[in-house]
Amino acid sequence: MRMASIKGFLVLVVVCCGTPFTGWAQSTNDVTSPNLQGDQQREVPTLTGDVLKADGTHVPGNAGSRIARWWPEDLLLAPIPGRSPELGWQLALAGGYFVDIDKTRAQTPSSLVGAMGMSAENGSHAFGVGAKLHFWEDRLRVALAAGEVKYNYRFWGVGNNAGDTGRSVDVSQKSPLYYGSVLYEVLSNAYIGLGFVGGSADVSLGSDYLPDTLPDPQLVLDMAALQIPLKYDSRDQSYSPRRGALVSATASFYRNTFGSDFDTEVFSLAANQYLPIAERDVVALRGYYRSAGDDAPFFLLSSFGGKSDLRGYDVGRYRDKVMYALQAEYRWRVSEAWILTGFSGVGEVAEKPGDFFSEFLPAAGVGARFLLSQKHLVSLSADFSVGKNGSQFYFGVGEAF
Repeated sequence: MRMASIKGFLVLVVVCCGTPFTGWAQSTNDVTSPNLQGDQQREVPTLTGDVLKADGTHVPGNAGSRIARWWPEDLLLAPIPGRSPELGWQLALAGGYFVDIDKTRAQTPSSLVGAMGMSAENGSHAFGVGAKLHFWEDRLRVALAAGEVKYNYRFWGVGNNAGDTGRSVDVSQKSPLYYGSVLYEVLSNAYIGLGFVGGSADVSLGSDYLPDTLPDPQLVLDMAALQIPLKYDSRDQSYSPRRGALVSATASFYRNTFGSDFDTEVFSLAANQYLPIAERDVVALRGYYRSAGDDAPFFLLSSFGGKSDLRGYDVGRYRDKVMYALQAEYRWRVSEAWILTGFSGVGEVAEKPGDFFSEFLPAAGVGARFLLSQKHLVSLSADFSVGKNGSQFYFGVGEAF
């Protein structure tokens, strides 16, 4: 599993196993709904977190309050079942609690602390804790996470040809990890900061077949990287945005000086745009690019198969030094609690950018969302996607992007 996927687990614990880490919850002290803008505003969150509809009726602000009236409106608990060809049946339990640290400005997002655990049929498991905090009217953002992942997966090799052959080797990787970052707003909606990710990777093989790109059946590496993150965030809401943009760029430098067993760099750039359609629908667009240096171990290479880029592929079946992915998704809010989605995308992996536009990887699918919290607009999600080699099912919390 590439390092981006492992670090992704750590930030998942902060946002209930799947909500994008780059999201920032909007305060319910706003007097307008983040789902409708301008003259279209017909629903407003009440002080209890419920949504007041135009006809005067209320929609509970948290699914838990439909079971028990005493349920705290800022507490989310979600058992998340799932199944994939790689992991088999799996069950995750995620929890998050929203807290207002700084409310001197109504638009300051709520901070969030969370924890999660996951166990899968093939022996994989994960657990961790984390927090993302907002200070000084959201001019300062702090993220912290720590956990451990044991991931049993398949390594298909490096390059498009390796992914097309369908041959793989069983790999077991155990990685304790920790992560922290600080972002400061230097211009309106624009942030710059520093981050650090550390841990280790204990990799072993469970097969006699060894691809040329993985000659060592036992690999133990310490990992440590200094990160420089940049972010522009003009979204109207974090977990279910309807308009605005989110642009994130991160440079990660793995160095012996920081405690890493290898020296390499990883660069990533992601850009999301949200366009309101009709009364409450949204068109979401995403572009993503990632590159890994020459000395990056195989699990740090760029690959498809995660929830964000692209849905519809086995995790890591296509991996190489560089990748890109382009996606579009239509989100149709059919009721106060339900959202239906349709999405499509295309991407590639290659040894260098000059090799792009020759081995396209298409994907398309449909999905559904159930709002766990009307107050914070966090949803339970289910997606079915078809890629070049078959189909995949995704079940989690939050939008793909």
